[in-house]
Amino acid sequence: MSSSRRQFLGRAGLGIGGLVVGAAAGGTIGTVVARDDDQVRDEARQAAEARFAEAGGAADEGEAVARLGTHRVVWSTTVTSPVACISFDDGPTPEFTPRILEALAAAGVTATFNVMGYNAVQHPDLLREVLAAGHEIGNHTWTHKDLTTLTAAQTRDELVRCRDEVAALVDQPFTSFRPPRGEITGYALRVAAELGYDTYIWSVTRGPGDKKEVREIGDYMGATVVAGDVLGLHDGIGQGTFDPTASFAQALSERRELEVRALPSALQQIADRGITLMSANRLLAMSEAEPVGGQPATTVD
Repeated sequence: MSSSRRQFLGRAGLGIGGLVVGAAAGGTIGTVVARDDDQVRDEARQAAEARFAEAGGAADEGEAVARLGTHRVVWSTTVTSPVACISFDDGPTPEFTPRILEALAAAGVTATFNVMGYNAVQHPDLLREVLAAGHEIGNHTWTHKDLTTLTAAQTRDELVRCRDEVAALVDQPFTSFRPPRGEITGYALRVAAELGYDTYIWSVTRGPGDKKEVREIGDYMGATVVAGDVLGLHDGIGQGTFDPTASFAQALSERRELEVRALPSALQQIADRGITLMSANRLLAMSEAEPVGGQPATTVD
C-alpha cells in the first residue's frame, strides 16, 4: 500500500475518532472515550485496509479488466405508455406466495419474483409454480444478508450460490438482481454485471410502516403507482426466515400479511386508473432512454 493511501486511511480514522470524542462531555467520561478513540481509529483503519485488499485493489492501483458492457440500476423508468412494474422479494414461501399468485392471476398481471435462494431450495414446487404462471425471477441473494457488511468474497458467494442453486431446480435463468433492502455496494454491482443482470431497486412500496389497515395500504398503492414506477412488495420475510420467532421476524410477518391481503384491491385500483402492471424486464424493454439529468416518469391521471 502506498504512503499516500496509508495517510488517507489514517486521517479517516482520526476523523471517526474525533466524532466520538466530540460527543462526550468532559471529565471522566471524556477520558474513557479518549482511550476508546485509539481503538476505534485502529479498527476503522484495519477495516478499510481489509476491504481494500479484499476487493483486489482500487482504481489507483489497478484491478482486473472488467469489460462488462452496460448494465443499469433502475428505480423507475421513463415511458410513453401507461405501464409499471410489480415485484416481490424474499420468497418463495408457503405463507404468502400462493395467495400472491392467485391475486396476480385473477388480475391478469405478470410480475418479477426476486427469489431468495435458500427459500427456493426449501420450496422448489412453489418456485416452479411462479414460473409456470409466466412470471420472471430475479436474484435476491442466497440468504438476504446486508451486502454493505460483507467482504467481496462473501458478496460473490451470495449472488453466485443463489444463481447456481436455483439453476439446479429450474431451467429458467434469473433476469435481474435486487439487493436485499435495496442496499448495494460497488462490488455487488460488479458481480451482478458479470452475471448479466440489470439491478432493480424500487420507487414505490406498500406505504409507510405505520399503515396497519388493509384498506389503507391497498388505497395507498392503488393511488400512488404511476407509469414507469417499480412497485416493491414481498412474499417472504428475509432474514426473519432464519429466526421466525424473533420479534423483528414476527413484525415482518404481520407487515407481509397486510401487504398480501391488500394486494387484490391495489391491483384493481391500479388497473382502473389505466395502468398495466408487468415484470421488470418487460417494463425496461418498453422504456425510453432518459436525457442527461433524467426526467420523471410520465404520470397517468
